[in-house]
Amino acid sequence: MNEGRADVLVIGAGVVGLSVAYFAALKGAKVLILEKGEVGSGSSSGNAGLLVHSYFEPLPAPGIITEAVRGLFGSEGFFRIQPRFDPSFLFWLLRFSRFCNPRDFEAHSRLLTKLNNEALGIHLDFAARGGESYEFSRKGLLFLYINNRRWEESQRRALRASEFGLETQILSGDEARHEEPALGERVVGGVRYLSDAGLNPLRFIEWLARSASALGAGIMPHCEVYGFRASGKKLRSVLTTKGEFQGDQVVLAAGAWLKGLGRLLGVHLPVEGGKGISQTFRAPPASLMQPLILDEHHVAVSPLSGALRVTGLLELSGTDLSIRQRQVEGIRQASGLYLPVLKTMTPNDVWRGLRPCTPDGLPLLGKLKAWNNVFVAGGHDTKGMTLGPLTGELMSRLLEGREPREYGKELSPGRFGA
Repeated sequence: MNEGRADVLVIGAGVVGLSVAYFAALKGAKVLILEKGEVGSGSSSGNAGLLVHSYFEPLPAPGIITEAVRGLFGSEGFFRIQPRFDPSFLFWLLRFSRFCNPRDFEAHSRLLTKLNNEALGIHLDFAARGGESYEFSRKGLLFLYINNRRWEESQRRALRASEFGLETQILSGDEARHEEPALGERVVGGVRYLSDAGLNPLRFIEWLARSASALGAGIMPHCEVYGFRASGKKLRSVLTTKGEFQGDQVVLAAGAWLKGLGRLLGVHLPVEGGKGISQTFRAPPASLMQPLILDEHHVAVSPLSGALRVTGLLELSGTDLSIRQRQVEGIRQASGLYLPVLKTMTPNDVWRGLRPCTPDGLPLLGKLKAWNNVFVAGGHDTKGMTLGPLTGELMSRLLEGREPREYGKELSPGRFGA
């Protein structure tokens, strides 16, 4: 393949971009991926590595704005909004607040359930071929509670989940401790979602990159996009720090940096970065049998090979990647309420990444109105690892000129005028 020429140029080598490249190459396209950092260096490599088939609820939900306001004055481990004067962000927040109503919450939950069902099938197919290399396991996901009222609410959510076809199991505090002896006495109960799975996200990204490369896709790391050349409504080439690249079709899959790329193209893509922080503890004194969600504090605990990863915080902060010590300690202390062993441990690695968030909590998938050959794939917030491969498969249909099944209108960037 001519290094500077491709049928499909993909901007971004996270789970979404690599999945787009994989499925496009599988169908015979010549694909080149442009990545401004290392493969998976955005929000893909250091996250919790959870495939949350059960996470069918969108981020904008009734009551979440109140929770974000409380987060400004309380614990660092909660959902937060970083205050800043940015007209586009304030407009994003206004849109977001309009989707925090029961009607949209219900409709989008049903759509995400359909997407999750399809996504799980693709992940199981991948795992049959390479799961051992990236520590794929399907042990379910246990949501834990230290507050009786929240545990009762979680049981009502479990009933709702069963109406969506999800199998759950209710555990008392003693039953949860019997299965996970490292749990503390404060845990009053839990709900296990049996269909969820986990993996090592970095190893999965590496496997996906190798798989795409084996199909002929090229990957250009440390290749930052700074401009475009166009003729009419057709994009002719992409300008990068490693030269100019041409492609018949261009897919924007740059995660939290989608808004910036859209600005270069004269298009508003309503994507805000939601910062998350993970802490990895090597050789922990206690091993877990399954991944956990410490639900009242929005913290995930993931067992990895020889390590334990604790992931928390969703702070709407644009592309700010700064880390505050209070946030790191706040997440760990919150985790210690459920897993006392973590209170005194020091992480070997601290990582942060930006989850790309849309105002309605649904991904962006489709062609941009202003351009004949530019597509966008992203905006999955905390569901990127789960929905990334499905997004790649649906995008490959779009690149062929077909509809992405019944999701075309509901996920199109045109719903925001893009």
